[in-house]
Amino acid sequence: MNRRFRVTVLSPTLAGSGELLTPIDYMVWQNEVRVLDQERIFKLLARNPRLESYLDQLRKAERLEWSQWGGYAQSYSSAKIPFASGGLASIWEKARTEDLHIPRFAHGGGRRLLPGSAIKGAFRTAWLCGAMDADKARQLWTECATAGLRWKTLAALDAAGGRKGLDGLAFTDARTPADSFRVYQTRVLVVRTDSKAGPSEWKPGQQFAEMAKPGAVFDGRGSLPQGVCEAVRVQARRVIGEHAAYAKYAALKPLIETVEKLRDEESRLGADACMFPIGWGAGFRSKTIAPDLSTPEARMTVTGMPGIRKAVVPGLPFPKTRRIAIDGGGGAALCGWVKLEWE
Repeated sequence: MNRRFRVTVLSPTLAGSGELLTPIDYMVWQNEVRVLDQERIFKLLARNPRLESYLDQLRKAERLEWSQWGGYAQSYSSAKIPFASGGLASIWEKARTEDLHIPRFAHGGGRRLLPGSAIKGAFRTAWLCGAMDADKARQLWTECATAGLRWKTLAALDAAGGRKGLDGLAFTDARTPADSFRVYQTRVLVVRTDSKAGPSEWKPGQQFAEMAKPGAVFDGRGSLPQGVCEAVRVQARRVIGEHAAYAKYAALKPLIETVEKLRDEESRLGADACMFPIGWGAGFRSKTIAPDLSTPEARMTVTGMPGIRKAVVPGLPFPKTRRIAIDGGGGAALCGWVKLEWE
């Protein structure tokens, strides 16, 4: 752990702890989500006749009534998370209750953090994808399909150049200032061949999420084997190219613009820097080694895997869906892209 590293957020990113804020865990006030400090509220109400009324609300209500309990949100909040823009607050007001469970960013010791395990896992996957040639990736997929498996990690490491390729790779948890987070709306965009509304459409439903905003910087310490960043950059170029093709097919202008910004960022990377997707909503390509699907043989290989065959549609980018982070001000971005640099 003898080097400092810096992770810069390029698109809204969520590395979660599994914690969800339910609609009775928070209230919205002046375009920000105020997380209720329930322990303090219970202590305050312990000898107050309003305690039973509050507990009754928690048991029965879908959301807490601001007229009754807004003062507690103003005075007893454990966190205040602004919406990415004022426009999202009005969308939140009209949303269904089932869409208002908010995944939270990981935190510990009273501060949010980007877990070192999340960085290492995303980095290793990106390295495997970039280090493995197309023939070996296709062979691995064929073996998995034949055996009915979804993954073969050790075989992937061997195919990428040996299990010791990433010996010494390590990351501590990385931290950032508390004002680096916003609540975004996320939706799933799907491309179609037969849609009357156009080449793409939004799936029903939405989800709000606490995400690190673009430009946020996480600092930590770690160690990096020599020469591994190049394979990660190779994979970044490959995946960004696929996203660009997807955005062009979907004809969603804000997404096209944000993907081009990622491409520009990748072209300026130094020798000891790289980019990769990480965390919730970052998509199939961020978690799976998939072969180049430009040939019919490769597409047939992928369709042999349970749960994936429906995502392979002739003439459409693979996979045919992407989770998109929406800021409420006209911006739309892929989730989870970050830049890693070492000092």
